[in-house]
Amino acid sequence: AVEEMRLAKHKKYTKSHKKFRFFDKNDSEDIDRAEFESGLKELGYKSSTKKIDHIMGELDTDGDGKVVFVEFMRPTAKKYKEELELEAMADTDRAFEHFDTDFSGHVDANEFYEGMAHLPGMSEVGREDVEDFFRNYADVDGDQFLTYEELESIDPELMKVKG
Repeated sequence: AVEEMRLAKHKKYTKSHKKFRFFDKNDSEDIDRAEFESGLKELGYKSSTKKIDHIMGELDTDGDGKVVFVEFMRPTAKKYKEELELEAMADTDRAFEHFDTDFSGHVDANEFYEGMAHLPGMSEVGREDVEDFFRNYADVDGDQFLTYEELESIDPELMKVKG
């Protein structure tokens, strides 16, 4: 699986590099405004001078009038970061649904223990240890319930059973 992820990342990089090279007609390892405009026209885009200047300004983060590969990739990296953040939120949503068995909108110590008991390796961890973790770490505001935000703030590394 790790190798597949590495290859997929490499493939994505290669694909992005091909797009960059499409615009970099003179193989200078940067794209100037004329190359960018030419590439857009070749792709069938009819952009105004103002629009091209705006896009170049967004891409050219150091303001030298040229876009290097790292700058070219920045919008993609930002989108990737946003996708990772959405995935993390979805993971928290699933976790909250797993623990909040009575759908009350919060998780009490018993629900937390029951939810933890189903995780791999948790059979060795006692109820007292889980409740202690709940009271002294997870329940930040001390109201004896975990909110979505409190559950989200738990470091996943602390939830792993050391073996």
